[in-house]
Amino acid sequence: MDNVIMIKLNSRADLKEFMDCVIKISGTARAVQGATNVDARSTLGIASIMENGAFELRFIDCSESEPEMFSKWKA
Repeated sequence: MDNVIMIKLNSRADLKEFMDCVIKISGTARAVQGATNVDARSTLGIASIMENGAFELRFIDCSESEPEMFSKWKA
């Protein structure tokens, strides 16, 4: 199943918690902001785009419940 949610990370603590969650998903996740598309499991990639505001988190082949782990950061 593909699912997309908008994410906004506001601090380094948010980034750490986000990364702890993203490594637990069973499928693949991509973070997309404009023309930038990074692996959501890349701490450096996420850190670079979070500075520019909200981004799309695209879940690929994940269970329907996994996106719920990220509701704390919905933009």
